Amino acid sequence: MRETLLDIALVVGILGSSAVITQLFARTMYLTCWRCHTLNARRRIQCRKCGANLRSEAQPGRN
Repeated sequence: MRETLLDIALVVGILGSSAVITQLFARTMYLTCWRCHTLNARRRIQCRKCGANLRSEAQPGRN
Protein backbone atom coordinates (compact mmCIF):
# COMPACT_ATOMS: atom_id res chain seq x y z
CA MET A 1 0.00 0.00 0.00
CA ARG A 2 2.76 2.44 0.95
CA GLU A 3 4.67 1.67 -2.26
CA THR A 4 1.56 2.43 -4.32
CA LEU A 5 1.13 5.80 -2.61
CA LEU A 6 4.79 6.63 -3.27
CA ASP A 7 4.34 5.68 -6.94
CA ILE A 8 1.28 7.92 -7.20
CA ALA A 9 3.14 10.79 -5.52
CA LEU A 10 6.04 10.33 -7.95
CA VAL A 11 3.72 10.41 -10.97
CA VAL A 12 1.93 13.53 -9.69
CA GLY A 13 5.29 15.19 -9.02
CA ILE A 14 6.60 14.41 -12.51
CA LEU A 15 3.43 15.60 -14.22
CA GLY A 16 3.25 18.75 -12.10
CA SER A 17 6.86 19.71 -12.74
CA SER A 18 6.50 19.09 -16.48
CA ALA A 19 3.43 21.34 -16.55
CA VAL A 20 5.35 24.13 -14.81
CA ILE A 21 8.33 23.77 -17.18
CA THR A 22 6.02 23.80 -20.22
CA GLN A 23 4.27 26.95 -18.99
CA LEU A 24 7.59 28.73 -18.39
CA PHE A 25 8.78 27.71 -21.86
CA ALA A 26 5.58 28.99 -23.49
CA ARG A 27 5.85 32.35 -21.71
CA THR A 28 9.41 32.88 -22.95
CA MET A 29 8.90 31.64 -26.51
CA TYR A 30 5.46 33.00 -27.36
CA LEU A 31 3.38 36.16 -27.09
CA THR A 32 -0.30 35.88 -26.22
CA CYS A 33 -2.64 38.08 -28.25
CA TRP A 34 -4.46 40.51 -25.99
CA ARG A 35 -7.59 40.32 -28.14
CA CYS A 36 -8.12 36.62 -28.99
CA HIS A 37 -5.57 34.98 -26.60
CA THR A 38 -3.86 33.04 -29.42
CA LEU A 39 -0.22 32.07 -28.89
CA ASN A 40 2.05 33.71 -31.47
CA ALA A 41 5.79 33.36 -32.07
CA ARG A 42 7.75 36.14 -30.38
CA ARG A 43 9.03 37.39 -33.77
CA ARG A 44 5.52 38.17 -35.04
CA ILE A 45 4.25 41.73 -35.16
CA GLN A 46 0.59 40.89 -35.83
CA CYS A 47 -1.55 38.10 -34.42
CA ARG A 48 -1.81 35.17 -36.81
CA LYS A 49 -5.51 34.70 -36.03
CA CYS A 50 -7.09 38.13 -35.64
CA GLY A 51 -4.38 40.48 -36.98
CA ALA A 52 -4.12 42.60 -33.83
CA ASN A 53 -0.85 44.46 -33.29
CA LEU A 54 1.21 42.46 -30.75
CA ARG A 55 3.82 45.17 -30.17
CA SER A 56 1.43 48.03 -29.43
CA GLU A 57 1.98 50.00 -26.23
CA ALA A 58 -1.76 50.69 -26.04
CA GLN A 59 -2.69 47.09 -25.25
CA PRO A 60 -5.06 46.79 -22.30
CA GLY A 61 -3.60 45.28 -19.16
CA ARG A 62 0.07 45.82 -20.09
CA ASN A 63 2.24 48.29 -18.23
